[in-house]
Amino acid sequence: MSTFNFNRFLQALKCRILVERKAWIRLFAIYTLVVFMADLFFTRVGAASYSDIADHFSADELYYTYYHYVESSCVFGIVFFNFAMLFGASSMFSQMKDTRSRSAYLLWPVSNLEKYVVGLLLSIGLMMVLTIGAVVLADALRVLIDWVTGRIVIWGIAIPFAGKKVSPNSLFDYWQLLWAVLAWAFYFHSLYIVGGTLFRRHQFLFTSGTIVVAGILLAMLMNQIEGKTDIFEFMSRPWDGAPMVFYPSFYVFYGVLTLLIPFHYWASYKLFCRMQVINNKWLNV
Repeated sequence: MSTFNFNRFLQALKCRILVERKAWIRLFAIYTLVVFMADLFFTRVGAASYSDIADHFSADELYYTYYHYVESSCVFGIVFFNFAMLFGASSMFSQMKDTRSRSAYLLWPVSNLEKYVVGLLLSIGLMMVLTIGAVVLADALRVLIDWVTGRIVIWGIAIPFAGKKVSPNSLFDYWQLLWAVLAWAFYFHSLYIVGGTLFRRHQFLFTSGTIVVAGILLAMLMNQIEGKTDIFEFMSRPWDGAPMVFYPSFYVFYGVLTLLIPFHYWASYKLFCRMQVINNKWLNV
């Protein structure tokens, strides 16, 4: 059997989507309900009474006040999207929890690389589509309720693309800061990919717990070293309009962090190739 055949890969992808479609539909419904309840909380439960605002504020003040409430629900949607992507990364092989399902998947007549890429695409691509769709649908339901109850109609999904002015020394003024944000985002995603392959069950909880414990230990170690050296001095903050300065340690650190991302995906694939029908009770090795 060849390592990767595109037609066979497409058939495997289609087959797995059809087999797991009920689980994906159920997850989409749960995501929509969670985001919708959060939207209602930020615009109704946790906000001031709309009628009181309309009675005591002008039309412009009413608009900007309610815009702020909708903006809070939009921030929640962005945070929820990030957590959903991490959950999807950790659950790419969640269908292999028991011996029967594990045996059926490992004996599937496709190569290991095709099986892994199928799981990776579903945990990233399909999870992204479902999460964005859930956020959009939840916002549409909230807008429908606002329209029916006579409130101002403000689409939360349009707020991130409103084109606000960027303040000086913001993220987009320095490509280094954008690099740092993307590096951390993909680094954590790659860690959850490894955790989803390494742990046999409760992948998200075990991966999160491992990262928290490792982060605490690393922070304690860095705290001990920081007082004796300045190797963790990455940048100087701007003052009085001065530009931000990035030290060589910044490029070294984030260069290593960026290189670790593909290494984690490679390690995840190697762990998957080592999976057996009968494995360790907690680990897939």
